[in-house]
Amino acid sequence: MSEEKKMKWLHQFEVTKTEKEKITEKDKNSEGEDIEITKTVDKKVPIKFAIRKPNRRMYEDADLFYGIRLSEGIKQGLMTKTLLAKRFINDGGTMSEAEKDDYASAYEDLTESENRVQRLQINLENLSEKEKSTKLKKELKKALELRFSLQSIENEQSSLFDQTAENRAKNKTILWWVLYLSYTGEEDSFSPVFGENDSTYEEKIDKYDEYEDMDDLFWNESIRKLAYYISFWESGQADSEEDFATIDKMFSSTDEKDLEEDVEKEKEEKKPEPAAKKKATKKKTKENVK
Repeated sequence: MSEEKKMKWLHQFEVTKTEKEKITEKDKNSEGEDIEITKTVDKKVPIKFAIRKPNRRMYEDADLFYGIRLSEGIKQGLMTKTLLAKRFINDGGTMSEAEKDDYASAYEDLTESENRVQRLQINLENLSEKEKSTKLKKELKKALELRFSLQSIENEQSSLFDQTAENRAKNKTILWWVLYLSYTGEEDSFSPVFGENDSTYEEKIDKYDEYEDMDDLFWNESIRKLAYYISFWESGQADSEEDFATIDKMFSSTDEKDLEEDVEKEKEEKKPEPAAKKKATKKKTKENVK
């Protein structure tokens, strides 16, 4: 039995690819004679991708790869999380006193705001529906802003550990998984996206770089999705079809948001310049003529 037939799959999805297709249509010329017209049109073709379920040997290879990259990072001067944490402790922690006060204050305000939301939801004050709805919306908005404020502080602290040897090794290992788990084709004949089944890591990374250099919309989208799904799987957040279905919804929501932002950006770029700016330009032109 071939290796492909032995493989199991974590998740399968499709990415639409635009291909050029020649079609021939029948028509009549000016003299009423039958003719054929051939033209090229864009055709949307769904291309299937699959994420392989790794076997024991692949887990062992990934662990070895991680260890090697971790060692490389340390040799190149990157600190480990443990050493960096000790350094921050010796320096008085990762937060200044003002930052600690801001964080504590935001946390306290958020707790109070969430309590007010709960009280409004069960309407302890016996408010009318209109008044209850107005106050609830206002309080929910405030709670959301406070939550974002807390997340911003937490993200800043988390980013301090981004450049550790462990984080570098982890990111490179996620890419390793993307290279070795990504397949495309049909259900009974999937083939690796990057190189062949027996390709070395260097050959696979060369193929990855080749796709990136192409800057092709289809491959950009395909690789982005593969990396997205595999990152969730690697972090333990997705292992079943139900998990991946949830991630699909998140990915779709993100795509819609990005599309909306692109449309808004395009609208902004197309806006005419302010009238004052145009007048200033005309005045400058007249002065130049003089």
